[in-house]
Amino acid sequence: MSQPATPAAGTRAIVLGGGGVAGIAWELGVLSAFQDAGVDLDAADLVVGTSAGSVVGTLLRQGGIADAFAQQSAPAPTTYEEPARIDAELVQQQIAQALAGATSEQDARARLGHLAQQVTTGQTDDERVETFTEMLPSSAWPERPLGVTAIDAVDGTFRVLTAADGIPLPRAVASSCSVPVVWSPVQIEGRPYIDGGMRSATNADVAAGYERVLVLACGPEAPSPLGPWLDQSVEALRAGGSSVEVVVADSAAMQAFGTNSLALSTQRPSAEAGHAQGSAVAEGIAAFWA
Repeated sequence: MSQPATPAAGTRAIVLGGGGVAGIAWELGVLSAFQDAGVDLDAADLVVGTSAGSVVGTLLRQGGIADAFAQQSAPAPTTYEEPARIDAELVQQQIAQALAGATSEQDARARLGHLAQQVTTGQTDDERVETFTEMLPSSAWPERPLGVTAIDAVDGTFRVLTAADGIPLPRAVASSCSVPVVWSPVQIEGRPYIDGGMRSATNADVAAGYERVLVLACGPEAPSPLGPWLDQSVEALRAGGSSVEVVVADSAAMQAFGTNSLALSTQRPSAEAGHAQGSAVAEGIAAFWA
């Protein structure tokens, strides 16, 4: 996405990063605190969500933040199936082997996509789409601009899915949340797609051209062979004339996330940590956003 020389005056974008079940809860807590403080998040001209952020971004656009935040403390029944614990060291070795010899960021993503396609166990993509259908207030794309990031698992192409693509919203969100090696890819238009976070956990550069950009990140991002990391994107946004505010999960939030951010047990503590952190920075965010 090319960056114009001068951001459009008065335009605002919200970027929501990935972070699993815990990340959804934390972001809901932060945004709930912002809304409590009177921050008009509905005024965003663009909301971009990656993985967990695609869920929260949809909830934001559909007016569901308050209800979803409340449900983190009293979760409703869900068809979500926690993945079996995986050998993190083995997975890192598999990923390192898959990325070895990559000639470009897109090639690296394609190699990761190939690895992801080897997963054939667990819930099917249709079952996971149904879980997101249950989770979201509506299966219809919101009227206000929403972008959901995903990656073609065959050729590594990065896409920002929108209403204009004609893809059912729950399927778009499910694709953005399809973590490689954990779950099988999600089929879109006859092709397998994986988690948009495999390019960047935030993909903040998608907000290029907006005057003010608010980013929620569930943790710092290290330099990556897969795509631009957060610091790199923020630097480019600012160089292009955008004002950027980044809220990164603090130490209390990271403790709440624990060692398995995909576990349902992380919901309540992560939501509470998010609300506390959001409350602490809300005044500054309100001034920035207004």
